[in-house]
Amino acid sequence: MSRRPLIAAGVLAILAAMAAMARFLYAARYINPYRPQIERIDLPLPAGSEGLAGMRIGFITDTHVGPFIKQEDLQRALDLVGAESPDLLLLGGDYASESPRYIADVAERFGTLAKTLPLGAYGVLGNHDYSITGHYAFEAFRDVGIPLLRNDVAEVRYHDVSLWIAGIDDTLLGSPDPVGTLAKAPGDAPKLALWHEPHFAEEAAAAGAFAQLSGHTHGGQVRLPIIGPLGLPIHGHRNVIGLSDANGMPVYTSRGVGVYRPPVRVNCPPEVTIVTLVASTPLA
Repeated sequence: MSRRPLIAAGVLAILAAMAAMARFLYAARYINPYRPQIERIDLPLPAGSEGLAGMRIGFITDTHVGPFIKQEDLQRALDLVGAESPDLLLLGGDYASESPRYIADVAERFGTLAKTLPLGAYGVLGNHDYSITGHYAFEAFRDVGIPLLRNDVAEVRYHDVSLWIAGIDDTLLGSPDPVGTLAKAPGDAPKLALWHEPHFAEEAAAAGAFAQLSGHTHGGQVRLPIIGPLGLPIHGHRNVIGLSDANGMPVYTSRGVGVYRPPVRVNCPPEVTIVTLVASTPLA
């Protein structure tokens, strides 16, 4: 019996496997990072804050505009949030990568969206903002009317009820002070922590936050079945993705909009998030 059919079948199988791998790699690099999705979550309010129920917050983090994520990719994500018409926009840091030359346009696009929302926008700095853009990020966002909170709080009013945004400084290159930050808000007021890294969420919980929004991890960018994420950044090994619990406080970690090196995503699409505040007990 001739071996030629077996050899031919083997060659075809190898070629098919190579083609499948090529498609997988192409999608990971050139398709997956550029199709942001909307995730929707509910965060329960502490007792006594029912007046904030129904408030909707757009959360965008880790846009990493630079060589791999273009301004048009950022705009695609912003348009998703804008179409939802949230009351408030919160930003989780790491706005640009590789060079500060990107940051002014990034801030301008965020500012344009913020001006359409009833309560505007607030943000915090991430480690890339310190290492790449430095004071440029702080100034660029200030110039478009978006305060970046560094261990500071901001009061927003929704239906004549106050929500306090507690912006905690970056853990890697900043000087985070969760206790001091949350102490700046009234003791019995509802306080939502905004902190680039999710790793130390228990500290925000102990200081009085009812919930925390974070980014930094990108969800791992590459997540394999059973194995999970192939790699995670420093201060990104806890509360890695989605909704988790930090000593009774919900912490939500977004997968983020952008990518960093390597610029690929597998089973971990980019996201923007719509957060709805809900009453922890049924309203009478």
